[in-house]
Amino acid sequence: MDLSDLFAVNKRIIGTKIMSKQVNGKAIEKTVLSGFCWWAFFFTVFYAMFSKKYKTKGFVTKVFVNVLILILINCGLSYLFDNSDWLWNFVEAIYVGLMFNTWYYNQLIKNGYQEDHEYAPLEFE
Repeated sequence: MDLSDLFAVNKRIIGTKIMSKQVNGKAIEKTVLSGFCWWAFFFTVFYAMFSKKYKTKGFVTKVFVNVLILILINCGLSYLFDNSDWLWNFVEAIYVGLMFNTWYYNQLIKNGYQEDHEYAPLEFE
């Protein structure tokens, strides 16, 4: 498993992306939104597991491993700094919310999806 995008904050996606892939002659399209994912902020791995929007091969495992690594870091920081558990839990939740869609985008690329440049960006004024 490639964990290179675990701490790639500078490589977050910008703008809405339309990803497409041909499977058995049918085009499958998935939309990846940029920005903060509030559902991932509140539900982390459970949102990846139970959401139909994020169904793609290997994504749940990727999020689970990333969150497990973040929990281990969280435990180490909580051990070093007494009575700071709430702070590290909050920082971890913010980080997962920021990176969730980028992890999804990177997993789609690994699964063979390509960015569809025919569509105009879905930006609203």
